[in-house]
Amino acid sequence: MSETEPQENPLVNNKKLRQMYLAMVEARILDEYIAKLQSNSKTRQRLDSTHRQEACRVSTAIELVKGDLVSDSQAGVVMDHILGVETSVVLKHLSSLISRKKTFEIAGTKQLPWIEDAADRLSLAVGAALVFKTLKKTNLVIAYVPRREASGGRWRRLLTLSSQLELPIIFVVLPAVVSKKKAAALGHVSAKARSYGVPGIPVDASDAVALYRVAQESIGRLRGGGGAVVIDCVAYPVHGKTLDPVEQMKSFLLGKKACTATWLEHAGDPFRVKVSRR
Repeated sequence: MSETEPQENPLVNNKKLRQMYLAMVEARILDEYIAKLQSNSKTRQRLDSTHRQEACRVSTAIELVKGDLVSDSQAGVVMDHILGVETSVVLKHLSSLISRKKTFEIAGTKQLPWIEDAADRLSLAVGAALVFKTLKKTNLVIAYVPRREASGGRWRRLLTLSSQLELPIIFVVLPAVVSKKKAAALGHVSAKARSYGVPGIPVDASDAVALYRVAQESIGRLRGGGGAVVIDCVAYPVHGKTLDPVEQMKSFLLGKKACTATWLEHAGDPFRVKVSRR
């Protein structure tokens, strides 16, 4: 594939689209591998799945640069892989994670320590953003937040503080499966964020391209001195079901003729081989 192709979208070229899809596929492969390991393990430590969070994670993290930091919503290694950690290191880290019970985890150099207590974990992320602000650095923090944690007094205080101090932090609120009855309330998180002084942007959790565009706009805002942003990843139900982000990205690539069906069929094969050999 050439790097420049006719009729590309200048904001997200075909090379970038393929890179995003491959990262999403590999994240799915790793998540399935973890599930298989845990099904055959008697360990008490269970890692949460990142299934259907692939677009939310890849699209918001793929353009991070040296010095930026990630605060993950859960213990695990999928973000390690997305952030470019060597596969051998990722799998070694995985083995240590599922072998014992821990309430905190020191991650790689691109990630803040994972702490089981949500308030402590998010406070640490906000503190890291304050350090960047104080030192006048252009780096930022991406904090992934389970939807159940994006509410209440602590959440309000964190967002209010982040707004008042104009901190370089993006809160990515991850999707949750909801019933059709609750679909009307899906914009609640972003609306609340705006009431606390933080721009809240609801985005389809299955639309990797829309998420990428919103993330790039938000990252540019923060690097230019703007304050905190909430990206609200919403799993919009269609005919009672939520869309699979990997399959939706696959259809998008085919529709744009950004790759061939053969390339899509074999995307992730080398990574699958690496994982299966462990």
